[in-house]
Amino acid sequence: MDALTISSVNVGLRVKHARERLRLNQEHVSAALGFNDRQTLSDIENGKRTLKAEELLKLSDVLDQDVEFFIDPFSVVGEAQYSWRASTTLPEIELDRFEATANSWVGLLRWLRSQDAAEHSPLGFTLRLDGTSSYEAAQYAAEQLARKHQLGQVPALKLSQFIEKDLDIPVLFVDTGPTLQQGAISGAACHLPEMGVILVNRRESAARRNFDLAHELFHSLTWERMRPDHRESNSVEARQRTRRTEQLADNFAAALLMPRASLDALLGEGRSTDAAKLFEVANQLQVSATALGWRLRSLGRIDEATQQALSQYRRVDAVEELPGLFSRSFVEQLHVALDKGRLSARKAAKTLGFSLHELTELFTAYRLPVPFAL
Repeated sequence: MDALTISSVNVGLRVKHARERLRLNQEHVSAALGFNDRQTLSDIENGKRTLKAEELLKLSDVLDQDVEFFIDPFSVVGEAQYSWRASTTLPEIELDRFEATANSWVGLLRWLRSQDAAEHSPLGFTLRLDGTSSYEAAQYAAEQLARKHQLGQVPALKLSQFIEKDLDIPVLFVDTGPTLQQGAISGAACHLPEMGVILVNRRESAARRNFDLAHELFHSLTWERMRPDHRESNSVEARQRTRRTEQLADNFAAALLMPRASLDALLGEGRSTDAAKLFEVANQLQVSATALGWRLRSLGRIDEATQQALSQYRRVDAVEELPGLFSRSFVEQLHVALDKGRLSARKAAKTLGFSLHELTELFTAYRLPVPFAL
């Protein structure tokens, strides 16, 4: 597929996205543009026909979008699909606004990867699970993954790096900004035709970040077989009443972060009633006491009373556990693009929603020289 065709497809998808958001049919937009029938617009949306300059200007008015919306090379509007983990109290309009912000991050990430000399695998890694799979099958798949890729006794320590390096799925640790309440959005799995991306709210507790990361990994690896909903609750209790896909994802995440081999090594075999000791193990595994209690109860290794006692413990994060914004690989790729003159600092800052000063701080946080002059 040549660059012109790719451009046509991307523009077409954005046209379709803008039209559908306004709930306009193809006949209405075609008439507004002066087309004889809707087939011309259909060909534009499907990437079979390019837009002429005058048509693009008119379409901008009809669909109430700036021209840049249709031609921005850093946009994934109409292409990216998301499954968000968000609070049930978060209004849909607020989630839509944040998704628009995420589109800019993901779009810039995709462009940076296209500029990167490193090869990215087009094959992808998938799990042979579907909606009929048992919870035990999801747990087994997670344990096999941890064992085969040698994630160690505490998989949480290597999980992010493993996902990026071995599975070629970028992970972005993001801030949700001052306008949203803490915990309103935990993260998301993002699916594009050529790659997946996982977003995690870096301000959540370390235990929750780890579980979110493992949960979204499940969606990334099963997207084609079990496409998740656009939005799910970030409450474990609420998800227990939702569709099976989310319950499978939770079972996978629990087993990935707390494989039986790790539990045996840290607790010994058999049952336990010592909640204080169990809490120490939860801290070692970097999971919440509640998550460990749920995992051990499902394995029959603690009783209900011990699970209830364990759930009263709360882990306190160390300051150094807060991950850097986005990721080192993302920031390093951005640094190269700016240093080589492939991208201007102002365009990068605008795409990220930063000031130039904040962009400077991003490179400083990763101990990289600032590749532009203020």
